[in-house]
Amino acid sequence: MIKEIGKTGLEKVRQFRSRMAYELRGGGSSSMVNVDAEKNILVITIDCLRDDRLSVSGYHRETTPFLDSLSSYTPAIAAAPWTFSSVPSILTGLHPHNHGAAYPDDSARNQDLSNPPNGIQDGVPTLAELLDSVGYETRFITAVGTAAIPMEGRFKSVKRRHDADAEDVLSEIQRWWNTTSGPKFGYAQLGDLHEPLHDPPTEYFDEIPDVDGIDRWRFTSGDIQNDEFERYRSARRLLYDTLLRYVDEEIERVLGGLAELDDTIVVVTSDHGEEFWEYKSFEEEHFEDSRGVSGVGHGHALVPPVLEVPIITNLESIFGSTTRRSSTDIVPTILSEMDATVNVEFDGEPLQEPSTGETALLSQEVAYGPNQISVTEGGNHLIYVPTTDSSVLINFETGEQIDDPEIKSRLMGHVPRERATGSSVELSDDVQKQLSDLGYAE
Repeated sequence: MIKEIGKTGLEKVRQFRSRMAYELRGGGSSSMVNVDAEKNILVITIDCLRDDRLSVSGYHRETTPFLDSLSSYTPAIAAAPWTFSSVPSILTGLHPHNHGAAYPDDSARNQDLSNPPNGIQDGVPTLAELLDSVGYETRFITAVGTAAIPMEGRFKSVKRRHDADAEDVLSEIQRWWNTTSGPKFGYAQLGDLHEPLHDPPTEYFDEIPDVDGIDRWRFTSGDIQNDEFERYRSARRLLYDTLLRYVDEEIERVLGGLAELDDTIVVVTSDHGEEFWEYKSFEEEHFEDSRGVSGVGHGHALVPPVLEVPIITNLESIFGSTTRRSSTDIVPTILSEMDATVNVEFDGEPLQEPSTGETALLSQEVAYGPNQISVTEGGNHLIYVPTTDSSVLINFETGEQIDDPEIKSRLMGHVPRERATGSSVELSDDVQKQLSDLGYAE
């Protein structure tokens, strides 16, 4: 047996990583994971939550007072711009080109529900399977069916609550949690910020105007320079912010009623953000969307509002930092907190280890148009289109294009040139209908 890991600070992280390397060299036990500090785990993913809408990020509305009060907040880059490929990254610690929940090549795609991406590779374990191997109960509940497709068979129980609100989804995970004995891992995917938007139970800010079609995306193409668009955009943003405040309140309510919270690792994150027309003209100039959509939603362009998401935890062991990390860091962070010995590799690194400088952060696997791959390093953001071998470099904060061949060449060195994909996935008629309700193409 490998020597026990230290309990605090950088020593703990370094020993965690050295133990992981030792297992990979074949020097440890035959099981995938051994856990020294048994803890319960709850991961809550707020679909479509963009990082800059949290009040802790300096947003002008107090949208997330409870989440702001948790121990650690870290801005991060989502490993993919849509749920199907991003949730597997959250739960494997790998990028899509390594976990395999992706399209088999870089050619144009239209998120055709009759021909979805492939699933996670058979040999790639999720966090649920690692914990199951040491006796954990596992439960996955989602309001967004796209999240469940690659997770079938990976948790002991996967349940779709199609288009349910945060109160229903979180109450169900709470009931399971409080009636389940032994160590447990619960995952909840909330769809309140995803199209179609619901009427909020409370208007925390201004009264939401009665604007036609506010629950669905409008003005997805063509001219937007008119008063009708401005009224719609203002109302849509207000509705989004109001629903975020509602979600924040529901998370506070459920955590307040969760048994064994003191022995629970809580992680709140998002699979991707959401765009509100910030990059409309930029996308029309540089990218192709088979639907003709630009400037709104997610899944079609690797632009900053879609990629920057939060990682919020109740862990005091995480060093406070405004340096961006990756959603692939979540699994290594949880396992590090549990003093775990693992014999699988991760792309991500524990958040307990402070960043030592600017790191190149990957995102990839669009759902519409030819695939894109992005590399973010500090304020530089490169977006590369493999099918045309073209790229564009922008400032991550301002969106202004940067003409610097040296930076572009350096970031291109981080673009993965090989990909792995899992087995093909088939969707039932019921699942296709549910995904269509959420705005995915038929």
